[in-house]
Amino acid sequence: MSFLAPGFFFASLGVAAGVVALHFIVTRQPRTAVLPTARFVPDTRATTVARAKRPSDLLLMLLRVLVVLAAGAGLAKPVLTPSRGASARVILVDVSRSARDSLAIRDSVRALYRPGDAIEVFDSSAHLVGGNIGDTLGVLRPSSRRGNLSAALITALRAGSSLRDRADSLELVIVSPFAREELDAATDSIRTLWQGKAHLVTVRAPADTASIRGKLETNADANDPLAISVGLAQSSVLGRSLIDRRGGENTQLTTAAGGALIEWPASTRPRFAVSRAVRDTVGGVMSGDVVVVTAFERQWMFPDDSLRGADVIARWVDGEAAAVETPDGIGCARSVAVSVSPVGDLVIRKDFVRFVESLSGPCSRTTSLIPADPDAIAKLGGKGGLAPRTAFQPLTDTRSDLAPWLFALAIAAAIAELFARRRARNANALGDAKQRSESGEARAA
Repeated sequence: MSFLAPGFFFASLGVAAGVVALHFIVTRQPRTAVLPTARFVPDTRATTVARAKRPSDLLLMLLRVLVVLAAGAGLAKPVLTPSRGASARVILVDVSRSARDSLAIRDSVRALYRPGDAIEVFDSSAHLVGGNIGDTLGVLRPSSRRGNLSAALITALRAGSSLRDRADSLELVIVSPFAREELDAATDSIRTLWQGKAHLVTVRAPADTASIRGKLETNADANDPLAISVGLAQSSVLGRSLIDRRGGENTQLTTAAGGALIEWPASTRPRFAVSRAVRDTVGGVMSGDVVVVTAFERQWMFPDDSLRGADVIARWVDGEAAAVETPDGIGCARSVAVSVSPVGDLVIRKDFVRFVESLSGPCSRTTSLIPADPDAIAKLGGKGGLAPRTAFQPLTDTRSDLAPWLFALAIAAAIAELFARRRARNANALGDAKQRSESGEARAA
């Protein structure tokens, strides 16, 4: 048995010790002696305070100690736990779009899993696998969502807290292709919260497409201001992309070849977008780490149903989607609802040219295959031994089945203490009455 909040039990031990000590300080009647002036002494029981070698009122003392210890143990939330093993594992299984080889994932997890281990699957979010582990592993399939290792590590920390009472040490295992897009700025900080090393299992070695130079084209008119930005962005674009400003004119060849079709109409409604009830102006837009700060007029918006199954690749500064991407054949289609003003120097500004480059990059299914930097993967692995169980906080929200019974015992002992104290008081009263009767008879004699 262990306590989830042992401080209460330790405090009750101190109070119980004080109760026992008080019962060694007793009030007793001194020895009687016949004095000539005894007739002038008030007819009351004479008492004095002294220390005793044995505690007085043993029944009362035991009941009071029982009340204190039962209440303290109930507040400490005792739980019956099985004996701990040497180690247990928290296995994170990547089922994002980066994990293309589902067979390799299932085989790796089956080889690693032991009864008592915790398995969590993650893509953009993470959740613990329950029920029949074998059946769950049999249906594991990669999703279309982007992986998020930070979210997976946070969930792993909570799983470690749930396993701390089963094992002396905990091992973190990550089964993933470790794509670059799955790591973010918070991943390293969250990883340090798990003390000790991690076992990294790479399910496949994705091809590095970062060095492939692409080609950016557009069917914009010569006087279209966006054509200037496209010309400036040509030398830095990765992958093959076509910016469609006219609406569906010879655009199918782009996605059929694995490229990105960017539907960025000059005046008509973008794909998946609807007209805003009231036009407004927003102060900036961002895509990846590129931010363009200027006044944009917003005429179109993407409703929630159009975002299902799509990736938001650009957002306005207030968080609303400004551009989305959907798979199309072996390529992808992107819809952009960002107006380009012909007035001013926006189209030649460096930040806007970089914004066009960001929107013209490879499709997500291609970027999801780019592996993370080796140094970043090495940080995920960590150093040292396994994490000790003491490195994890216990789950304080665990229910204690014994606590209600201990509180009931404390209440019963408190009631019994009242009756025992009344009995002792009645016995003392009878003794006083008998003493007064005897002293009266002696004076009369």
